[in-house]
Amino acid sequence: MRLPRGILDVKEFKAVNVKIFFKVINVVKAVNVKYFQSANINKALSYGNCPECKGQRTSAAWCRNCDTANLKGKFYSWTSGNSMIDEFIQYTQLNANDSTDYLEWIDFNQFDLVENTNKRGAFGSIYSAIWMEGPTWNLDEEAEVWTRNGQNKVILKRLDNSHNINQEFMNQLHRYYKCLQSGSLADYFGITKDPTSCYMFVMRYYENGNLYSFLDESMGVFCWRDIIDMLWAISAGLNFIHERDLIHGNLHGGNILVENEIYSIDTKIADTGLHGHVDKQISSKQIYGVIPFIAPEIFNGYTLTKESDIYSFGMIMWMLSAGVRPYCDRPHDTQLIQEICSGTRPNIVSGTPPIFAKLMLQCLDADPSNRPTASQLCEYLGNWFIAICDDPDPSELSNQFNVAEEAKFANRDKLRFNLIPCHENAIYFRNWVTAICDDPDPSDLSNQFGVAEEIKFSNLEQLHFNTLPCHENAIYYSRPLNFSEPFLYGKMQKGNIPRLYRITNSLSFIFSMNTKYVVSKIT
Repeated sequence: MRLPRGILDVKEFKAVNVKIFFKVINVVKAVNVKYFQSANINKALSYGNCPECKGQRTSAAWCRNCDTANLKGKFYSWTSGNSMIDEFIQYTQLNANDSTDYLEWIDFNQFDLVENTNKRGAFGSIYSAIWMEGPTWNLDEEAEVWTRNGQNKVILKRLDNSHNINQEFMNQLHRYYKCLQSGSLADYFGITKDPTSCYMFVMRYYENGNLYSFLDESMGVFCWRDIIDMLWAISAGLNFIHERDLIHGNLHGGNILVENEIYSIDTKIADTGLHGHVDKQISSKQIYGVIPFIAPEIFNGYTLTKESDIYSFGMIMWMLSAGVRPYCDRPHDTQLIQEICSGTRPNIVSGTPPIFAKLMLQCLDADPSNRPTASQLCEYLGNWFIAICDDPDPSELSNQFNVAEEAKFANRDKLRFNLIPCHENAIYFRNWVTAICDDPDPSDLSNQFGVAEEIKFSNLEQLHFNTLPCHENAIYYSRPLNFSEPFLYGKMQKGNIPRLYRITNSLSFIFSMNTKYVVSKIT
């Protein structure tokens, strides 16, 4: 298992990756998850005093006064060529609380084997490269100084037209810079500039790519343990964002990065708050994103909120439970948007645990006020993960789960999940969606999860939801949507929510595509 960068051992491990923290120290039973999510464990640890100024260190071998002063003393030795970017990088360094809590300027000559991944990001092309010096990961314990890690594979996210970067985009960076360096979110190391004078974000390379590619790689087959594991990590990252009174604004599978580790699936949110143009202002009327993950109220003229992030999270819940991308068999066009605004949601897969389906439907509720908070999601999923997977004492739940897993791997040769070719207009990565209107084409808990796992893997050959061909017009990248008017719910006034119907508590949740529903809040 690889602990987050800058962490020496378990004793110094921060509560930024709660699930691994529980696993390592083996205190998964009777732990108050919410406490560990909110507590600043750093304060309970002693890092000693700085030998130079005698002040209290803020983290291992890091003095806020002396180390930031050392960084400041090197400002003269580098420049990005843009005063706004220089000031931003300097700001992160002057406010660093540990050795990984800042961005740095990295000369492009430091990168070797730069290759285009043939993928598009929020602002331009994505490249992989080898950073020859590497990040400051290694601690010389005797000298009590951090040193470079050496050659390290990274991702370079190019910002098209960034030679004309505007102040609005820089303001976004200042607001969200802590989200670039949080252990709960994807790691960013710094900024560089390519030979064409376009700037690039330098970030950690995640072996399994984003959630879409991980879904394809796994052929849509996930056990419930892994589903809850990934969702818990995503909810922890979303909670980090929302606790700082920020929003992500474009949460979908392309912005969830995955690395399958020995003891856990490391799942992190990326591109927090970073959307729009880098070289011109964004119209307040322009909608940006991946249609299946956009909350219905956004199509009706409302601004992005924490609640709209929760809707996106609910769609990620569905995608992991179903093993396919939402609405992959149809175009992502105005017709789909109208149906979403009228209450359409994807079919809930047979065998989904009722408690999981209930929380998911709450996230997808048409009324934003009925959706749970990120903090509640993190608490629910953390409790589920501990109860299902990491309880050191065997229980009915763990026994059922183990039986289901054994049955799954015993019949692995019978797996017949087929990768679905997505419709060419089913877009699942972020971009500005333009001209779309003109396109012509507890015990009860344990029982629920145990039964669901048995159902999911006992009849693999009969699972038909993974045999649907993806529609050629299903589009899974973010794009700008230009509408002449909001998609109101029928002829109702903006702000009114249609009356929806309460669902029954049945194990097999199979709904037609035009089903409208809402459920009671999880208590």
